[in-house]
Amino acid sequence: MTAKNKIDFVGKIKKALLVSFLLIVLGILSVVIQKGLNYNIEFNGGYLVHAGFYDKVDIAKIRSAFAGGDMSGIDIQEFGDTGSEAEDFGTEVILKMETSDQDIKLLEKKISAVLNDNFGADSYEIRQSSSIGPKVGNELKESTLKAIFWSLLFILIYITIKFRFRYGIAAIAALFHDVMITVGMLSLFGFFFNIEISLSVIAAILTIVGYSLNDTIVVFDRIRENVKKLEGMDFDKIVNVSVNETLTRTILTSTTTLFVVIILFIFGGEVIRDLSLTLLIGIIVGTYSSIFIASPLLIFWERSSRKNKRLAKA
Repeated sequence: MTAKNKIDFVGKIKKALLVSFLLIVLGILSVVIQKGLNYNIEFNGGYLVHAGFYDKVDIAKIRSAFAGGDMSGIDIQEFGDTGSEAEDFGTEVILKMETSDQDIKLLEKKISAVLNDNFGADSYEIRQSSSIGPKVGNELKESTLKAIFWSLLFILIYITIKFRFRYGIAAIAALFHDVMITVGMLSLFGFFFNIEISLSVIAAILTIVGYSLNDTIVVFDRIRENVKKLEGMDFDKIVNVSVNETLTRTILTSTTTLFVVIILFIFGGEVIRDLSLTLLIGIIVGTYSSIFIASPLLIFWERSSRKNKRLAKA
């Protein structure tokens, strides 16, 4: 191997594909066992209340107050706000409940009654409340699927024009890989944490698509350059050289981005926890797929093309 070809990535393709296969299968099993993804009320329809308590209140005590009766399905998260108005409150919480078959006004009265009985009517303030009907939630699901579809289609067209069709297919396959593993991991983490598929998580997934694609294009661009520069060299070795040449850039970019996302995950609080976790998983998987998924697919395509040419000549 040359100095530019220090790590044999091509030789590790089979092991990498096995890891990807296992992660995807685990994710699918998790979704099946949990009977689907845990969608936020933005998709399922529901009622959301942002309440601020003037004094410090233990979040466990608030959850305990809603634990009994027909309010047991309510989801309560502590909310951190750094604005000037937040200084007036000791504790702020977000209360969310799916309300596909409940009257919103009646639910508002029930929530207020629980808070009044357990903490007193003067101990808190409803800062904001909103509701989303199930019809709106279904429209959001359809819009999300359309956004992902059109994003992938235009990515395929762009890469086909900039490179070749096979490069576009390899990039799209790598993006599907990234999304499937990311969503699967979110489902797996759902066994331990209350992770919801919300609009912010969808935004994070689309961000991951763009991030991973950028990384993949950098590798593809180097492969295209080296195909001309290293004419006569076996395509497997060209891919290996290209991945090694872009490795430093890939590691530096991914590491610096990961530092920011890790800080968001640790210190960002409950409100952006799901978003930052999605980005954290996606950045790791996206970097991995640029090396071990997108590039190997080009190799398999090249080998298949050579085999078909030999059969055509025979």
